[in-house]
Amino acid sequence: METNQTPGGAKLTRLSALRHRRRMRRLRTAALALVVLLALALYASGIFGRGLALLSDVVESARIGLQPGGGWPVKTGIAEPLQVESLGGGFVELGSKDLVVFSARGAQLRSIAHNYARPCISSGKTRFVLYNRAGYELRVESRTRTLYTNTYTQPILLAEMASNGTVAVVTDSSRYLAEVTVYDSTFQPIYQWYPSDAEGVPAQIAFSQNGKRFAAACLSAANGQLAVKIHLLDLNSSTIGLTIDAGTSPVLQMHWLSASKLLVVFQGRVAVYDTSTGEQLATYSYPSGTLLSVSVSQRAVGILIGSEMADAPVRLILLDTGCQETGTVSVPAPASKVVCTRSGAYVLRGSSVAAYDLEGEALWEMTTDSQPQAVLNAKNLLVFGGGQAALVTQPAEE
Repeated sequence: METNQTPGGAKLTRLSALRHRRRMRRLRTAALALVVLLALALYASGIFGRGLALLSDVVESARIGLQPGGGWPVKTGIAEPLQVESLGGGFVELGSKDLVVFSARGAQLRSIAHNYARPCISSGKTRFVLYNRAGYELRVESRTRTLYTNTYTQPILLAEMASNGTVAVVTDSSRYLAEVTVYDSTFQPIYQWYPSDAEGVPAQIAFSQNGKRFAAACLSAANGQLAVKIHLLDLNSSTIGLTIDAGTSPVLQMHWLSASKLLVVFQGRVAVYDTSTGEQLATYSYPSGTLLSVSVSQRAVGILIGSEMADAPVRLILLDTGCQETGTVSVPAPASKVVCTRSGAYVLRGSSVAAYDLEGEALWEMTTDSQPQAVLNAKNLLVFGGGQAALVTQPAEE
């Protein structure tokens, strides 16, 4: 039996469909407005910009990874490097007039000329900051382009980059002892600190592994003597979280071993502190002699102590990160620097690199074409000298 739809029923069906479309349009409009408001909120909070910065780094890494490398050794053109730091598995090498950036495969990515009298760099995972110490200009660079530049009204004393792209910049100040400004990965200021006379001038800064805290080793005068204080600061707090009175020996390096342990290299000793209480957990004082070099990895500390006699052997001391001695060895002169990795220690000699295990056992020695000036533990272990970078490898047995 055939059923015919009445005209009234057809009108109701069309009216219901119209109401449904209107309701869906309002829902889509509300959803779009919500997305826009969320995007504006993220942009205002900096999350959007930091997300774009992270995406930019990921795209850059992918593009670099597709580039073929020329292999090792590579000519860098910098005969006397001032600094060499790891960057995205490759390296950035700083000279007195320019710097170069190479990928982990040995492909040259950049060459930057500078006219800085006292150039310095500090690198994170995929970015580095280039600045003129006691000058006014600072640049944040990626492996392929300049990201940000800034000119300060007061001289730059120090700049340090965290692994996540956060940058701390210490400048002189007309009102305070110094000014410390911390920028996020989009170079927006997110934290400021103005040290007083009691707190001292920051001479070293080290970020925690997540980039949310930093340690500032500060120098001040107390009763006519140098006083060293290490302040621990949190980017989410406006007050100093903890202050460690560290004596009078200048701080050379600081390394966060974990969220709760800070290893500090002083001029006369190495110490490990609890970052929640300030308690000194361990310490090791250097033996008599001239401190030539100290290197810290996540597993070991290498200390190179020289003698007053130029041709006398040099002493290599190896510690674990609890400041317990694991090995000591006499290295024939000349020897100038030590570099520690997770598995060994490498000593730069006159025309070779000598390898030792972390107990001080001599493993092998690699001859170099010129005097080695730096060894870097990047994706590959590299030695720099004579204007080139080469792999550090165990010589084939004759």
